[in-house]
Amino acid sequence: MSEAEHRLCAVGAEEDVGALRRTVARMAVGQPGLRPGVAELVATELGTNLVRHTGSGSYVLARRAGDGIELISVDRGPGMPYGALAPDIDTVTSPARGGGLNAGLSVVRRHTAEFDCYSTLRGTVLYARLGTVAPQPVGRWRFGAVDIPYGGDGRSGDAWAVTPGPQLAAMVVDGLGHGSAAAVAARTAITEFERETAADPARLVGRAHEAMRATRGGVLGTCLIDPGRGELTYTAVGNITGRVLARGRTVHLLDRPGTLGTHLPLPNVRPQHCPWEPGATLILVSDGIRSGWNLDDHPRLLEHHPAVVAAVVHRDHGRPTDDATVLVVRDRPDTA
Repeated sequence: MSEAEHRLCAVGAEEDVGALRRTVARMAVGQPGLRPGVAELVATELGTNLVRHTGSGSYVLARRAGDGIELISVDRGPGMPYGALAPDIDTVTSPARGGGLNAGLSVVRRHTAEFDCYSTLRGTVLYARLGTVAPQPVGRWRFGAVDIPYGGDGRSGDAWAVTPGPQLAAMVVDGLGHGSAAAVAARTAITEFERETAADPARLVGRAHEAMRATRGGVLGTCLIDPGRGELTYTAVGNITGRVLARGRTVHLLDRPGTLGTHLPLPNVRPQHCPWEPGATLILVSDGIRSGWNLDDHPRLLEHHPAVVAAVVHRDHGRPTDDATVLVVRDRPDTA
């Protein structure tokens, strides 16, 4: 299960709202879960709120998702005060000073199949998925991601995929460079991932290496989570990094130097094994995210939709000079 890359639509002035609306209107064409005009209405509300109530650097991430559209509004402050949302949907984590977003969000909420919002003084991330129904949970697993191409538009050289089940397999891959050729390399690795459910990570790296020889190559990180054994197995070649967060503790997932799909032999891979606790969260990132990222300044963030978590990590630690991907997987055994 994987998704297309996002388009980053910068919003700083009224004319940007119109551009966002037109972009979303094009994405909505042919999506059977959308009523006419609804996606454009929601995009307009999100964009207008950003112009009226936030500073520079605000944007909306947009992509087709399922039978509808996913929109993620992102800003850098001043945050949203309590009461900006209706009581039954107010998921703001902490009170914030300043004007915040306004009642236009009630319009957004009424037209979404899935909605979440996280706001602190550092800024607000709002997640809205439009379609017929919200995606059904896959057993105990919840996951989401952002994949943003270099420059904010076009094909991303990054890709991600998740195969949920009693065990969960996940991958993030980064094709060398940018653009279409890098995207082909990344999708080649994803194809290998999707051919085998719950693949052994080390064997998958070898298969991806051979398949990517017809491309420019790339780097990847892949893992298998086995809740029954309480273990995560991780293998990475190149600078795909990850962390497992559980009960206030963090385990860093390590990569091995090298690239896949080149004329060089397969780099020496050494699977890493670490404990997996019920309720843990996995985060995998490409090198479009600066090293040293953390969630220390984001209280209760992990309680929110995984796509919200991914968007916060990208906002605060993304590098604009590269494709950037953040994949978040959360284990919720109480919902299995």
